[in-house]
Amino acid sequence: MDAARAIFEARGLGDAVEPTVATWARIAAAGRAAWPGIALDDCALAIALCEHLREAPTGGEADHDADRFLAAALATGDPAALAGFEQTLVPAITTALARLRLPGGLAEEVVQAVRVDLLVGDPPRIVDYAGRGALAGWICVIATRRALRLSARIDRTTAFDDELAALVPSGARGHDRALVQADGAAALKAALTETFAALSVRQRNLLRQHVVDQLTIDELAALYGAHRATCARWLADARSDLARGTRARLAAQLAVRADELDSLLRVLDDSALELSLTRLLRTP
Repeated sequence: MDAARAIFEARGLGDAVEPTVATWARIAAAGRAAWPGIALDDCALAIALCEHLREAPTGGEADHDADRFLAAALATGDPAALAGFEQTLVPAITTALARLRLPGGLAEEVVQAVRVDLLVGDPPRIVDYAGRGALAGWICVIATRRALRLSARIDRTTAFDDELAALVPSGARGHDRALVQADGAAALKAALTETFAALSVRQRNLLRQHVVDQLTIDELAALYGAHRATCARWLADARSDLARGTRARLAAQLAVRADELDSLLRVLDDSALELSLTRLLRTP
């Protein structure tokens, strides 16, 4: 308790230090009773709660004190807290999303997107939780809003033609460039979209998180609870499956020889794949 008091004093809470310490102690007691496996020390809890308690030193109602403790622990990446998130909060999210009757694997993608939103970042968004309602309800609102935004865009298409044409080297033969700008662009768009939809949910999520959210391999590994080498292999496999499937679909659609197809598939090299995928990955 003395360590927490010192932190609140150092943060300039002035006359509010004592009521703040009392609220901190109440939250600590409730949280450790509800989550005995979480190893969150006094200082880490005080730092996590400081800004919220600055606004309301008495902390309001005690009904959600255990939730506030869990949120603080999640912000530190505590393994037991992350396990609690999966065991208690993910099922609540899934139940909320089930009411929306989302198409395909969209619900799984929303759950994964919410994990990124809340648990990844410096600081992660989970620090915004202030205990004004149940943590599960707060998270379900975030998940529902994300799902509705994605659902509203699910039927939208993205124009790839100009982007793909720009990816073709200026020295390409006229026939090759025409292929990209005309039938090839439309075929590539269709093949890429169909192949991406055929990937597993984890592969789609990995590509979105790496390309759109710009998560590093280390951040992805922490998010999935896997070794970084394993996560790197998953990502490489996803990119490989996307490129291989797109090539096969293109060959079938265009009925062209392998050498004629090569100019179009320049967009699938390491440098251009991320550029050509960015728009696609922003929609389900």
